[in-house]
Amino acid sequence: APFLRAFLILSPLLLIGGLIAAVKMPPALKKPVVWLVLLIGFTHMGSFEFIREGGRRPFVIHDHMYSNAILTAEVDLINAQGILKAAKWTQFTEITPENELRAGEEIFRIECSACHSRGGMLNDILPLTANYPLLGMDCQLAGQGKLVDYMPPFLGTPEERHALARYITEGLHGKVEEEPVFQPKDIRIEIPPFDAQDDEYVLLAWNNLGMHCLSDSDPHFVILPPANEIQAQLILRGDTPEVVTEGVTITYAAPEGFRNPAGEVRFWDFEDQNFGVELEKNVGLKGMPMSGELHLMEDHGYFEAAMVPVAPYENGHYNPYPLFTIEAKDSETGEVLARTRTVVPTATEMGCKNCHGGRWRVDGVAGFSDATSAAVLAVHDKHSRTRLLAMAEAGRPRLCSSCHEDPATGTGAYSGKEDFEHGDLLNLPAAIHGWHANYLSGRGAEACAFCHPSNPAGATKCLRGGHSRNLDCTNCHGTMEDHALGLLQAEHDKGKPGAARLMAHLQPVAVDSKDEIVGRVPWLQEPDCYACHEDYEHPDPSEASAVYQWVEGPSELYRFSMDESEMLKCSACHGPPHATFPTDNDKYGADRDNIQPLQYQNNRRPMGAGGNCKVCHIEDMEDSVHHENMERP
Repeated sequence: APFLRAFLILSPLLLIGGLIAAVKMPPALKKPVVWLVLLIGFTHMGSFEFIREGGRRPFVIHDHMYSNAILTAEVDLINAQGILKAAKWTQFTEITPENELRAGEEIFRIECSACHSRGGMLNDILPLTANYPLLGMDCQLAGQGKLVDYMPPFLGTPEERHALARYITEGLHGKVEEEPVFQPKDIRIEIPPFDAQDDEYVLLAWNNLGMHCLSDSDPHFVILPPANEIQAQLILRGDTPEVVTEGVTITYAAPEGFRNPAGEVRFWDFEDQNFGVELEKNVGLKGMPMSGELHLMEDHGYFEAAMVPVAPYENGHYNPYPLFTIEAKDSETGEVLARTRTVVPTATEMGCKNCHGGRWRVDGVAGFSDATSAAVLAVHDKHSRTRLLAMAEAGRPRLCSSCHEDPATGTGAYSGKEDFEHGDLLNLPAAIHGWHANYLSGRGAEACAFCHPSNPAGATKCLRGGHSRNLDCTNCHGTMEDHALGLLQAEHDKGKPGAARLMAHLQPVAVDSKDEIVGRVPWLQEPDCYACHEDYEHPDPSEASAVYQWVEGPSELYRFSMDESEMLKCSACHGPPHATFPTDNDKYGADRDNIQPLQYQNNRRPMGAGGNCKVCHIEDMEDSVHHENMERP
């Protein structure tokens, strides 16, 4: 851009200067005019040369030789055996832990130095890579040349790519990253009492998603606000148990250290800019405080507290598993009929900083720092020609889904309005996953953990239910490539212009070709449980996959599903998605997610599993009432 501007400005100046120089004038005046015209001419020619060279990037000879002199015909060979073995003049032919930095420098010389200097005047690499951590640099190299084709792709093996990334971040910038290792906390839990002989009621409570993510980056942008949901069902025990919906009040109460989320996150400082509302401190977007009453969902037979503004910080420290107390009371007398406890999980371990730089905001394990948030907006501005960073710095942050519609926040087509200004843009999950999949391909479940709180060694461990013993994110949601392609395919089918560009360099993993991709709407079409659990049986873990086998619509989602008697929510007995019983998570004390199975049946299995029907029915049952195979040992 600077050279193009210089060329456009200097072109008329050169013409005018040439005409002036042609006019007869005294020698004392003519000589400086000629020298000035000559200087303008050289600068004009230099600007044109930069434009000409830039115009044919990433090639020197189109489709034959890249700008670093590597022939396109050699690409497959180099990617197979490595650039160090393919190059003619190299000190190293393979990478070892001892030579990785020096080998990375060799690779920089071969692939980068034709265009980039190290601290010099020609496209200095230092300011261009200053923000990248090691992982971010590695991912940038992996996606180079795909969406932004001005530069040639990185050519070589993944080990060579990592060596180059390490050389740039450590060798040139001196960054040696040591992430803190999260140490599990032994927090004792109290399990409410239950007398199987005398207690009349069973109170079941759960969170609808098993984990809500919160982007505490409100001064800059919002992906998801603090908006957790608590659901509950009260069962009157007996020969024929009843789900109680009348004459009772069900309440929830946050633990003491979590009652002031406004003191932990800045959501309430910017809710008017991001959501167009003004809220009292510690009150959520649907008016729910941190302690209050659940509302009866009459058509579904359960109670719900929607968008409770839970933040994962306990007196300033990260804890994504706050234990709420749930009570059922007689509406007339106030007598407590039943009491239980449930986690209301909320995480801010969203790893934007892993690639965009910055640090975790809280305890070195979670939260958006302002540096990370600003870096994210700077990249968005660069590639999308927006001014989001300047707007944020002026006190006008944006809700991401105000431009990219999203069912999770009810914007765009999902708000019920037909005149959405940005209807041609990809929905938010498709845009985010589609873009980043081009940089995170080939990494399996590891790619999920770069951004989501799913790292088993991290501070959250989102996937902690029964599936976590032998499955990972990719069995249900697909690899990063598959996940993105499913979202993008649905947008492509709607005629969204940006989908094809993001899909062009992605290849599915779960199916053989793009023709087999099944598109889906985010949040409203998720993996179908019956894809693996045919007739409610356990599948072979080595063959389990629900990728591209989505439910038809929201009513079929696990979190909305009822048992075959149409009385109980599936989550009431089995636990929520990502945290189905029995859970395995000792990050903040064992069994925080298993409280209700332990409370009512003294084991960690789903409610009533193994023929344990007496929890609600008082007597043993001969037949499976709620679904097949309940009596399975």
